[in-house]
Amino acid sequence: MTRLSTLLSQGAVSLLLLLIVLTTGCQGMAKDATTGIDGRVVNADKSIHILWARMNGSGVSGSGGDECCMSIPAKWRPGMTAEITWKKDPSPGINPDGSRKPNAPGSFVTPEWSKWMDAHEKNYRVMKKTIFISKYDDICKVNFVFLPCDDPRVIIDCDAQNKLFQNMPGGQNYDPELIRRLGGQTICQKPA
Repeated sequence: MTRLSTLLSQGAVSLLLLLIVLTTGCQGMAKDATTGIDGRVVNADKSIHILWARMNGSGVSGSGGDECCMSIPAKWRPGMTAEITWKKDPSPGINPDGSRKPNAPGSFVTPEWSKWMDAHEKNYRVMKKTIFISKYDDICKVNFVFLPCDDPRVIIDCDAQNKLFQNMPGGQNYDPELIRRLGGQTICQKPA
């Protein structure tokens, strides 16, 4: 009988341990709370055009203005990363054959314009990169900042945004200053 009671108590302990492991494992799989937030694209690389940008699947168009709404984790965690995906036009206004976009009089789409755009859109590229997300406390919006050399940055924290965009020069000096402030490159290394 002692052997039976020992086996039963060992079985109960094993079952209890299994339940503890299973329930704590489920807590680790719980999704983080999210918050809705505006987003915008800031393109500091004028050799390309950004058509859209996403962070972990949630994103905005590349129009440059604030757009509603994206979903991001409500709280930042150390080591947080995000997959940034974007579609770019690597040669705005020019096709690989060197032809320029035909004029569409009065915003009417002509057969020539449609044919040119069909060829042009085949050159669009979808890019993807996993980046570390800088700490954020006070959430303002998601700024996707695209630097030369396919170098996306994401700035979410209000203080970081204010510091980055504060006292920026206008005109042709804006992009070089933004690149400098973010430590970006202006000359891209060719892949080996």
